[in-house]
Amino acid sequence: MVMNKFYMSLDEVGKNEFYIACLYLVKDIIRDVEKREGFNMDRNNYHLLTDDEIFILGLYNILNSIENCLFSIENASIFMKHFFGKNYFEKYQISSVDYYQYHYDVFCFKISTLKDLYYKLINYLYGLKLKGKNCNWREIEKKKDEINNPFLFYLITENYNRLSIIYNSRNDSAHEGKIGHKAFNDIAPYVMIDIYAKNKIIENNYVIKSGSFWEYKYKNSRKQFLEEVDICKYNAFLFTRCILCSLSDKFAQSISSDIKYKYSETCGKIIQEIQKNRCSINQRIWTEWEYCSNTDSNTQEKQY
Repeated sequence: MVMNKFYMSLDEVGKNEFYIACLYLVKDIIRDVEKREGFNMDRNNYHLLTDDEIFILGLYNILNSIENCLFSIENASIFMKHFFGKNYFEKYQISSVDYYQYHYDVFCFKISTLKDLYYKLINYLYGLKLKGKNCNWREIEKKKDEINNPFLFYLITENYNRLSIIYNSRNDSAHEGKIGHKAFNDIAPYVMIDIYAKNKIIENNYVIKSGSFWEYKYKNSRKQFLEEVDICKYNAFLFTRCILCSLSDKFAQSISSDIKYKYSETCGKIIQEIQKNRCSINQRIWTEWEYCSNTDSNTQEKQY
């Protein structure tokens, strides 16, 4: 079966009403506070902010953490596609498989962190007042009626289902010290033997020769691994954008009349910007993969 390729950039994730509105308002709040009496470059100046402004800045801080995670996911996926400094790494007996799996570990941790940040954002925006470890899915789900956002709950559930392999890998790494990927199970020992041969630790008799079965096995393993990385990155980006979209109405309701009046010009620009970048939540979740899902590969992609 030919796999459809999907791609979403970091910029596209930010093309939603919530992110655009929050970013524009924060920019104006920061500019405005610098003009207020008592502003001091050596202080945080929070005492000059209204409660409404502090609320918006708090939301932006969580969005900024989400954005940092997305950057790390993007960077890790780039590193995994390019074995930079091959000779240098081989000199220190670091194989390409070790290199890929190290960055995959970072990849898994950052995608898992995204999930935790979704909960933090929901908790803050809806004023649930869940603290510390209590800010988790189990506690948020208890507030389902209070939150009254069925689409948000659908997205969180689908996010967990579609990226469960990532969360399982992260847990294995964090709690069991297991860093690895099943795509490389068969080939990893032979890749290391090749490095030993190149460093003259064993007889100079390479296993992964051009045109050999093991070269084919290595290339196929790498292809499957990188396909999964692309799928999981796409879904992580897509879910982030859609979850932010699903929170847009609540954020709009949370903007006080004082903020709307004080930053009326900015609010007008926000409306124009949103109209240009309106997010239609109709993209498909990528489900056709070998390692990521227990679903049959012939299952049709689920749409929302």
